[in-house]
This record gives sequence, structure tokens and C-alpha cells, in this order.
Amino acid sequence: MVVTIRDVARRAGVGQATASRVLTGSGPASAGARERVLAAAHELGYSVNRVARSLRTSRTDTIGLLISDVRNPFFGELAHAIDHAAAQHGIAVITTSTDERADRQASALEALVRQQVDGLLVVPQGGAPLAGVPSGLPLVLIDRRVEAAGAPVVQSDNAGGARTMVDHLVDVGHRDIAVISGPQSTSTGRERQQAIVGRLRERGCPPRPEWVLEGDFQLASGRAAASRLMSRAHRPTAVFAGDNLMTVGALIEARERGVKIGRDMALVSFDDTDWFPVVDPPVTAVVQDVPSLGASALSALQALVAGETTPDVVVPTSLVVRGSCALPRPTSAARSAS
Repeated sequence: MVVTIRDVARRAGVGQATASRVLTGSGPASAGARERVLAAAHELGYSVNRVARSLRTSRTDTIGLLISDVRNPFFGELAHAIDHAAAQHGIAVITTSTDERADRQASALEALVRQQVDGLLVVPQGGAPLAGVPSGLPLVLIDRRVEAAGAPVVQSDNAGGARTMVDHLVDVGHRDIAVISGPQSTSTGRERQQAIVGRLRERGCPPRPEWVLEGDFQLASGRAAASRLMSRAHRPTAVFAGDNLMTVGALIEARERGVKIGRDMALVSFDDTDWFPVVDPPVTAVVQDVPSLGASALSALQALVAGETTPDVVVPTSLVVRGSCALPRPTSAARSAS
């Protein structure tokens, strides 16, 4: 038996036009009607004829997603969240990665555009213009801002999360706090570093210049920065790494050097991973709400595809305190008093 849109409308208790708008994304519908129509379509096994719909509307029900690094757990989780949200609306997602390399961005975007996607969700590389995106193609930026793009941005509260973590470190007694920031070519790297350093100054413990190091959001740079910090005669009592992979690099370097995290030095991360709670000691982290980031980004893109405008979205973060915040060494108090 072939299930028609009329069958779905009857099951959902709505008009056929309403069912059509919900299932094709071609117009507005109330939240209640949308929920009933989608549930009815699922129960009846109804699927939209994409080929016929694309001929009528010039839409393909396909979007492109460009992420920075498929190996980074944050971006893997983000891609999953977007794909999950898109599936609920009958939208397919084509995903590609640039490996945190700006020179790969243009070709990756051009490849997505060739797939005739209805719009793009992009984690931009650096601050360069988004070459390869045709004028008028709906575009939403995620995690990072590029002013020249003129596109709405969906991102976490970088400044708020960074300040909350600094307050926690200072409140438990740390004064000698180092920073392994993300690349300053990205808005995320800049926002987190500026917030950390600014809050440390406000709390009366500005970091030494040599304790503010720049990484690239990848593991090797976190390890290299941690090596520099741990090699100093006077080293910090706490290190705040700007993302999860750089935190992992710092953990590896600490293990190699016999530095006991949670005892000899505190280590905290902006961004969590599934394994941070089970390493020894568990890592204290600023947690990003990735499902909300993904759902908000998709909603913003859908609005643009429908010809509407949409504002920037800032998603709150939270702090999870675990065992990696060592108490400061006595030398920290001596420095603070000097």
C-alpha cells in the first residue's frame, strides 16, 4: 500500500496543506501541528518524494556541513547533533573536514556547493573570507565568527565559560595560572584567551607573559606548550588549555615527565570529552552544550532557506569540577605576596 500525504494528514488530524508544509518545509505550521504530522509520517512510514519536490521548489533537502577537524571529539559530536536534528526534518547532511587548515577551506566549500545543497553550516578556518560560497546561498557559521561573511553565528559562550573556570581556579587558591590558547587567527581562540587573561587580571593574578602560549586546537600543540611550561624552573601551579585535544596533549606530556596532575599541577580544559571523567584524575572542564549548538545551527539555516532572517545565537556553557585541580604549591603564595 502506498502511503500518501492525505493519509498522513488524516492520521495527524490536520489539513492536507498543513501536512504538506510540514513535510516539505515549504511554509509555516504550529509546533503542535508539526509534531503530530511528523509522528504520523513516522508511524505510517511516509517519506517525501525528494525528486518531485526538488522539481517543484528547486530544493534538494540536502545541506552541507564543513567542520574543522574530524578527529576532534567536539566536532564529531557536533556533526552527530546536526545530523540527528536534520534527520527529524527529512534533511540529509553532507559533511567534510578541513583538518584545521585554511588552505583547504575554499576547495571544501566548492565541493559542497557542487552537490546543490540548500545551504551551508560552516566552522570557518581563520578570519579569511569564505571563498567558494555563492552569493545568496544560505550560510550559518558555527563556533567561529568571520565578520566579512555577514552570516549569523551560533557559538558557545566562550567568554562566560572561560571566566567561570578562572574563578574556580582562583577560588581554590591558584595564583600562578598559565594558558594554552587556541589559534588567535580564530575568533574562538581570541575570545577564550582574552577572557581568561582579562579575568586573571581582575582577580589580581595576571599571568606571566611566558605563561600565555598559543596552540592550534590540536594535540601536538598542547603537548609542545605543556613541555615549555613544565621545563621552567618556576612553573605555574595550574594550566588552562583552550580545547580538549590540547588538554590531552598536556596530559601526555605530564605523564612523560612524571608530573602528577591533581597533585603537582592542576590541568583544566575548555570543552569536555567522554573520557575526561574516567582518566586519572578526572579532568575539570568547561562543558559546551553540543546538542543545542547543533539544533540551533540547523534552525537558523532553515530560517534562511525559507527566506527569513535569524539572529546570532550564544549557547550557555557549564562547569564540571573533577579531580584535576591540584592545590597550589607554597611557592604560589610567596609570589602573590611579593
